[in-house]
Amino acid sequence: MSPVLVPGVALALTLLGGTHAGAAGQDREARPADAGRAVEVRVGTYNVCGHGCLPTREECERVIGRDCGTKLRPWAGGRAADVAEDIDAAGLGVVATQEIGNNATPTQPGVDVESFRAPLTAALEARGYAEAPADYAGTRHPTEGYPLKSGAGRFTYYDAARYSHLDRRGRALPHGLLWLPDSTEIYGKTMTWNVLRERRSGARFAVVDMHLEYRKNGATDPNGWTKNWDEVRYADARRTAEELTRRNKHTRNLPVVFAGDMNSSGSAEGASAVDAFADTGFVDAFAVADRRSGEEYKSYNGGTIPLPRGEKIDHLFVRKGTRVSEWVQIPQTTETSGAPADLLRSDHNLSYATIRLVKGHR
Repeated sequence: MSPVLVPGVALALTLLGGTHAGAAGQDREARPADAGRAVEVRVGTYNVCGHGCLPTREECERVIGRDCGTKLRPWAGGRAADVAEDIDAAGLGVVATQEIGNNATPTQPGVDVESFRAPLTAALEARGYAEAPADYAGTRHPTEGYPLKSGAGRFTYYDAARYSHLDRRGRALPHGLLWLPDSTEIYGKTMTWNVLRERRSGARFAVVDMHLEYRKNGATDPNGWTKNWDEVRYADARRTAEELTRRNKHTRNLPVVFAGDMNSSGSAEGASAVDAFADTGFVDAFAVADRRSGEEYKSYNGGTIPLPRGEKIDHLFVRKGTRVSEWVQIPQTTETSGAPADLLRSDHNLSYATIRLVKGHR
């Protein structure tokens, strides 16, 4: 079954370092002679565990229907602002975030993704970032008709002084949701995509915010399915890559960066995100970076102090041949002892890559 796109209007993100002041500044469109110039973008991925790392068991059960594996400070009580500070301090132009709340489900009807999105968006806007649209509200599957509920929570943010979700005439650029048929969420799972424009040069590119299935092989999901979930992750990653690079008319001729929590650390054939993207002409930015920093740490820290070391499940994929000057992972803390609630903002570390985009500039 092929994935299904929900049409939308696009929103853009910022991808490089630098000051974030003056986000509402003048939009300087490039002259035609600038259209072919390469653009260096700094794009990150950050699973911030907004609704999955709550402070008490009672709040976990109220919000997500089960106990949380990691207990951290209240999200709106300062943790969201600390996450925004991580993003700003890294000088990111664009960041794909995951687990920014969940839409309501029949068992948690009072849960609202807005209560998690709003504190992070406000903290980032204060630092000169803007939020790209995700269009979760009221969304229904385009062919089956059921609502998107527990599959929400992926939002992309950008440095508004350097990038725009509008063209030079003020018209919105394309964006949308990509529905995945093998998702285990009872009410659907999606990826979000946005076409963005660099204000200075007019160059356009696309960013896809992903969060693949988290279950281990042999586990049973709420639908009663028991599957090889590594194969599901491969299938959903490959469908996403093929849709955005081959079928989607808005993105297939643009440079595309796939960023997110892939819940996949290996490279097994037919059973990993790395292999899925390799089969569609993409490569992990980590593997081709000229220099790397922070690579000794796992990207999923699990709320453990000291931070564990090892494999990465959070990835940034770029087309083969793309120049990646650096890949950086920023550990949540370097302390070797202490309470996770005092030291951590998330159970994942922020990682980013500085990428040179040379195609699709117009």
